Amino acid sequence: MPKKREPFRLPQADGERETQATKAYHAVRAMILRCELQPGSVINDRLLTEKIGYGRTPLREALLRLAGERLVLFQRNQSIEVAPVEVAEVNSLYTLRLHLERLAWRLWLEAASSKQISRLSHTFDSVAALTRDGDVEGLLHLDFEFHSQVYQECGNPFLTQSLYNLSGVTYRLWFMTNTNDVKAQAATARSHAPIIDAVRRRDARTLDTEIARHIAGAYDAIMDKFRVNTVSRIGEIPIQLLTKEESNGLRDA
Repeated sequence: MPKKREPFRLPQADGERETQATKAYHAVRAMILRCELQPGSVINDRLLTEKIGYGRTPLREALLRLAGERLVLFQRNQSIEVAPVEVAEVNSLYTLRLHLERLAWRLWLEAASSKQISRLSHTFDSVAALTRDGDVEGLLHLDFEFHSQVYQECGNPFLTQSLYNLSGVTYRLWFMTNTNDVKAQAATARSHAPIIDAVRRRDARTLDTEIARHIAGAYDAIMDKFRVNTVSRIGEIPIQLLTKEESNGLRDA
């Protein structure tokens, strides 16, 4: 049976000790992202402390940190709930992801070593084996591993943190809309080939175009699963390559 994968997490700084609050944070965050704690559900801190094995004080610190990522909400009646997902927020998420990810890839490519490029290029080598095993989550994990390498190596810690937060929301969207279609997930994994080709050639302009195309496709796929019409542009910011007509043109090219 395919195993569960842990969502992308930032590595600890050298010499930093992992506290109980940090462990509780990662445990609860993983449960939220995997939709084991359903969007909109009220968190019972007593039951949750029993489940994750940490006390109420570490849990409270973890929940405050998760509130900063907009994954939980502290309500006026003192209840705490898992943040719901609104379609309008998907627009905002992908608007921000487009701009930040294009910047991260540009910075990464400027400084990437041959070893880093080689590692990135081989991320999807196990797609065939995972597809044979029907491991949909394993294929998803490769996708996040691919992008997270660039997030971690882009050289800007503020950008890394922002993309880390966004990746969590994206991860949760996948679990909310997952249909366990292994062929579709394998096709998504293979769709990174033009990005890898541009990276190998160190072609920054083509890479930027392919990243925009990739994010446009991811946005459309999510919106299709929410069964709403794709908007003509993501959010209110005019974004090159992300009007519906341009996205269609890119796919047909």
